[in-house]
Amino acid sequence: MEQQGLIRRAIELGRHRGFVTFDQLNTLLPSVTTEPEDIEALMQALSEEGIDVVESDQS
Repeated sequence: MEQQGLIRRAIELGRHRGFVTFDQLNTLLPSVTTEPEDIEALMQALSEEGIDVVESDQS
C-alpha cells in the first residue's frame, strides 16, 4: 500500500474513536519497507486530524 493509502487507512481507523493504538499501526504498516519519514508523515497526519496514538485500547 502506498504512503497516502496507509495514511488514509490509519485516519479511517482513528476517526470514530479519536485514537488508534500502536498495535493497529503496526498491523497496518509494512515492517520491511517503512522509512522513518513515512512514520513521521503518518504521525503528523494523525495529529492534524486530532487522532491520538495510544498504547492500548482505552475502552
